[in-house]
Amino acid sequence: MIPLRQTSAAVVTGALALSLAAPALAAPTHNPDPWEKFNRKSFAFSQAIDKALFRPLAMAYVHVVPGPVRDGIHNVLSNLNEPVVAMNDILQGRFKRAVTTTARLAVNTTIGVGGVFDVASKLGAPHHDNGFDVTLGRLHVGAGPYVYIPILGPATVRVLVGTGVDSLSDPLHWTRYPDQTTINIVRPVVGGVDTRARVDDQLQALLSDATDPYATLRSVYLQNEESQVQDGQPAADQPLPDFGDPTPSGTATPVTPPAPAASAPAATPAAPAATPQNGMTPAPTTAPPAPAEPASPAPAAAPTNP
Repeated sequence: MIPLRQTSAAVVTGALALSLAAPALAAPTHNPDPWEKFNRKSFAFSQAIDKALFRPLAMAYVHVVPGPVRDGIHNVLSNLNEPVVAMNDILQGRFKRAVTTTARLAVNTTIGVGGVFDVASKLGAPHHDNGFDVTLGRLHVGAGPYVYIPILGPATVRVLVGTGVDSLSDPLHWTRYPDQTTINIVRPVVGGVDTRARVDDQLQALLSDATDPYATLRSVYLQNEESQVQDGQPAADQPLPDFGDPTPSGTATPVTPPAPAASAPAATPAAPAATPQNGMTPAPTTAPPAPAEPASPAPAAAPTNP
């Protein structure tokens, strides 16, 4: 399963062409997954390919390539994406972020030797993800139906459109340089392997114990996409549906303790029984009625007649 944002411009442009016809199918609906039948088949096929090919390739990459080298490759790929991040920062009106992103690009490209070393993060300018799908979301464009693209992984119509725009707006897509075709092929492949290796632990933990792996991944993906649009905050006006078990056993038959009856005061004498353990003498149970006898001062009224 290769993340969609790591695909080549050619593939994404084709997906964009297909997605342009999707708005007619992406009418407002309470069902985020109207193509579930196709998506489940695509998920099953992709899982089989991932188990047979992509995960072994990612694990071989981890075992063969030393950690510092993998970090350098990841940093270079991240640095190459900074222009797209900066562009979307500007489109979203986040000018301070755009300045930070531009500074990251300048520092890591020069001092960081082409982005191999993430010097900017150590200087207090960490990387943040951004894309045109997030820009559309912040303009209140709906996510559209959920779709699981074979091999490439989960997406929504908004993510398809956003990824296509990001790929076409990448400066490297228009710049002419030696071995451009080779780099355009190697970059998404290496990026896909790098991303697959980095998310392996989280992916295994997410899907290994899930009763319905497809629904679990769908729920987490949609929540993550909405969280990015909301800048890390869950959307208050767009609650996500609960894809879990609608009738969990723990809530089907709630147990409520019986209400105390009128005879509850009769149980109070049991409390003094525990006090002798401290060496104290419990007060007699007839102590409350005792003050009632002095409360009738009949003799006090008699001396009024001399």
